[in-house]
Amino acid sequence: MGDGKSHAALINTFQRGPEESVWETVTQPTWEDFKWGGPNGFLDLFQKSGSFARQWKYTAAPDADARAVQAVYWAKVWADEQGGNGSVDAVTKKAAKLGDFARYSLFDKYFKKLGCTSPSCPTSTDYGSAHYLIS
Repeated sequence: MGDGKSHAALINTFQRGPEESVWETVTQPTWEDFKWGGPNGFLDLFQKSGSFARQWKYTAAPDADARAVQAVYWAKVWADEQGGNGSVDAVTKKAAKLGDFARYSLFDKYFKKLGCTSPSCPTSTDYGSAHYLIS
């Protein structure tokens, strides 16, 4: 929560500059308390206005999660071909859970039926809101 001690800090590695290059990412906390970084915390790395609102910075990257699950899958396949590995098995269990959470990114926001244009639409059932794309 900005004090750097009392709570675990989530790390945002996908805030990018104007070129949107993944190679120009800057690891930074998700809570901007303006205590670290430059005069305006980490915000002045990406914007030059000098007037910044206090804000949460939260990034969801289900595509990166899906790539991590895929990498663990292939690590498990390779490890099993070599006779198995307990460490890989432990990571595989975590990756399976991550895959369960990433599956939610395949659904429309709030699980409404696709095509709904009103907040009053009823929620969807089963896979009625699934668009099968990673959002």
